[in-house]
Amino acid sequence: MNKKIKLLVITHMFPTKFNPIAGIFLLNQLNELKKYCDIKVIFPYAYVPQIKTFNPYYRFSKVQSKERVDGIEVYHPKYFMIPRMLFKLKLLHFYLVIESILSYFTSKKTADKIVESWNPDIIHLHGSLNESLLGRRLKRKYKKPLLVTTYGDDINRYLEQIPSSFLVGPALKASDAIICQSKSLQNEIEKHISGKKFYIIPMGALLDKFKPKDKNNARKFLNFPKNKKIILFVGHLFERKGVEYLIGALKLVIKKEKDIICYVIGSGHSESKLKKMASDLGLKDYIKFLGQKKHGDLPAYMDACDIFVLPSLSEGLPVVLCESLASGKPVVATKVAGTPELVTKDVGFLVRPKDSNDLSKKIILALNKKWDREKLLKRAKDFSVSRSAKRLVEVYNSFLKQDI
Repeated sequence: MNKKIKLLVITHMFPTKFNPIAGIFLLNQLNELKKYCDIKVIFPYAYVPQIKTFNPYYRFSKVQSKERVDGIEVYHPKYFMIPRMLFKLKLLHFYLVIESILSYFTSKKTADKIVESWNPDIIHLHGSLNESLLGRRLKRKYKKPLLVTTYGDDINRYLEQIPSSFLVGPALKASDAIICQSKSLQNEIEKHISGKKFYIIPMGALLDKFKPKDKNNARKFLNFPKNKKIILFVGHLFERKGVEYLIGALKLVIKKEKDIICYVIGSGHSESKLKKMASDLGLKDYIKFLGQKKHGDLPAYMDACDIFVLPSLSEGLPVVLCESLASGKPVVATKVAGTPELVTKDVGFLVRPKDSNDLSKKIILALNKKWDREKLLKRAKDFSVSRSAKRLVEVYNSFLKQDI
């Protein structure tokens, strides 16, 4: 049996018992990688005082400095956090740079201790902004192979903006390889940085969790109507997810399709605004906001729907689309970033972003088309977690066979 690769992951998005859905796609990938790797994770966490009064972050004060998540050791160096509510959204990249610097200084000691005592083979950054300073330092000090996985916003937004670009750019330049969710992301990076090794490895869906099941049983379990055509959205309720355009599209859809209902799963700062918009448009009977759900609950919702809709304004390559296809459900999604690399005419429709009229037409077409389930499932297999993990291991091994 081959010796397992020692993999040190540095990230600022990972599940904890107090926020179990954050970065769940990364945990899914690491659980698959455990077949081939011994893994430790550094996930710097904001220090939160254990004071309940006037403290909306109180539950996060209970996050330990070290924990085990699905058998993986996860370290949480604590840094002082400036509450995000003090920053406007358009200034978020300034906040993230400050947060990156603060987390770096409190993480150095923990990272050095792990590297010196455990001697990892590979250091893998998931993200290139908050992770930049620590990853570059470990690369420089310990001469370990450094890989960076990019997701979307770190490239589409933060590589373009100052001062965040001062962290993202150097992280990418210091890396020995850049792993992208899509060819589109690679193309964006190459506008700024050349001469790097690139690998296109999407995160992928858990095919043992997301798979076709009986729609009527799922609807009975969830207490959903049996005789409606069900549209599903899953995602954060932020502006970039484009849910306002989905709501606008539904107003047009119900002129031709009265027997529909749309379920929205997720939460975020746009939630109250979106609910008001739906109410103002008279859509209370056609759209239901279900709030945030655990990732383990999502397969039932996928089984219950007829189509999945993702009207995002920007993305990397959304895992939720892979999960929909794995459940045997066609998708309607905006033609942004890596989505066209996943969504073909056999599995769904692409629409122009910010275009409720186009979105409504494609929703109606998708609801009434007879889809070939085998083609949906075949496409999902190309974007599975197990496949992505195997490809990553091949990349890791390629660096262990050469001097960096």
